[in-house]
Amino acid sequence: MKKVVSFISIGLLAACSASPEQLQSANDSYQKSDASLPTFAPLSGGGVNLPQADDTYALPAVRIAKGAQVDIRPPTIPLAIINHSFTRFDGERAIIVYPEQQASIYNLQQIRRLLKEEGIGAEINGATLISDWAPLDRLDESENTQIRYQVEHIHAQGSSALAVSVSQMRRDGILFTPTLAEKQRYASARLNRFVSSLTSAYNQQIQALENQNTGPISSALGRDMNGRAALVLNASFNRAWEKLGTVLPKVGFNIEEETVGRGQRELKYSELDKGEWSAFGINRPQLDNGTYYMQLSTLGSQSSIVITDEDGKTLPNEEINAIYQALSYFLAK
Repeated sequence: MKKVVSFISIGLLAACSASPEQLQSANDSYQKSDASLPTFAPLSGGGVNLPQADDTYALPAVRIAKGAQVDIRPPTIPLAIINHSFTRFDGERAIIVYPEQQASIYNLQQIRRLLKEEGIGAEINGATLISDWAPLDRLDESENTQIRYQVEHIHAQGSSALAVSVSQMRRDGILFTPTLAEKQRYASARLNRFVSSLTSAYNQQIQALENQNTGPISSALGRDMNGRAALVLNASFNRAWEKLGTVLPKVGFNIEEETVGRGQRELKYSELDKGEWSAFGINRPQLDNGTYYMQLSTLGSQSSIVITDEDGKTLPNEEINAIYQALSYFLAK
């Protein structure tokens, strides 16, 4: 068993220590063999009349340059990571086209920020960004290979596009002209890296906002700007609005209609069981089933909620205090 483990370990170490040239090239001994390539002769009929051959799928005659260095790495293509986007490589540039409304996420300023985080400088001139020399950081390339990228931000007919191309390339300090395959590989890889990083950062921001909206909110009984009994929330209007949307049904108020611009919701109250109110540590309010209204207002850096009956009148103190205490109980969770 120990011998098997040792062989596996040796194999892994050998793979990890492979040079970039070994990773790029096929390890096929026939490429360096002096033996002649096999030839195929037509079948012998042996006196039998064979059916006429159909050359529709005949293999073409291909000249193979024996001993030539062949790059076996698969091509890299630009990926349509952004929703409702499409991509292409036009021979020089890796391009992704996406809806114009997403240009605030994917633009040259954001790309310059990403490059800065990698320690790579960049200059923006109009709709074009040129980067400083950037290392490839690839196992299948020489450590001394560097690229300067050009990134264009294009706007047309309600769409935006980012186009990445290889501006210059050097190895061991010597400039050279990359092949078409190299242009596609490195421009596409860098575009995918940009878009993936920006998408990930945006999703993290959205998740943070969602967590903030669903997090606990402290509250206390108070008065609104009109002097009515209210529940004052230590949260902004938007956060309070979102949180109340999940809390109100737990107290028996189902949302029928809402107008977020006015902070109003029409509610349908269905009385909860006495045991459910006891779980809140609150006596069940004597409130009739029916229609009620909620008004959410901004109160400085806080917000306040007032619940009224169908006629817009405030509820009796004992009932409204019980409701506000129950809301406060769930808002704190």
